[in-house]
Amino acid sequence: MNKPLKHFLISAAVLVSCSQSFAAEPASSESLTALQASAELGQSDAQFELGNMYSTGTGVEIDLEKAFYWFSLAGEQGNTNASYNLGVMYMTGQGAEVDLELSLDWFQRAADLGDLVSQYSLGAMYANGRGVSRDFAVAYKWFSIAAASGDPNAQANLVLFREMLSTEQILAGQEMATQWIEDFSSSEESK
Repeated sequence: MNKPLKHFLISAAVLVSCSQSFAAEPASSESLTALQASAELGQSDAQFELGNMYSTGTGVEIDLEKAFYWFSLAGEQGNTNASYNLGVMYMTGQGAEVDLELSLDWFQRAADLGDLVSQYSLGAMYANGRGVSRDFAVAYKWFSIAAASGDPNAQANLVLFREMLSTEQILAGQEMATQWIEDFSSSEESK
């Protein structure tokens, strides 16, 4: 098994295990009602929190359809955590039909907003040709961006990539990463 594929499989196993949890104490009806009211008023943090509760069974019964619904509303408003979770749901088929194109889209949205785990996930998808044509230069770009934020798995993948990619692929990936970081920094400064 090639090393990028091995790392992707390990990462996918971690994603799946993180998405599974045990039911907790039921939420008080007052707090759940207040959270739902905020979510229905369009507050993306409340929508994400409701989605998270339903996806993990924290205070409520696990209901992946409701989790997907609330994550979708929050993700459409730019909530990076919800966008990442939608990427995972579309990738794994938990709460949504497997759709790697939509998985990629949601990871892309979150990554473009600076979400480290989504950046790593994009790198893994491009490295392994999962839902996209395999493109090591683009994978290198996303691993570089995630590594610059301190992701140890991305840093390890860059070491592997430096051993297996051509100089041209590395330079192309570095150039794309540098451009993305400059664009992201400019957009953050203008906020």
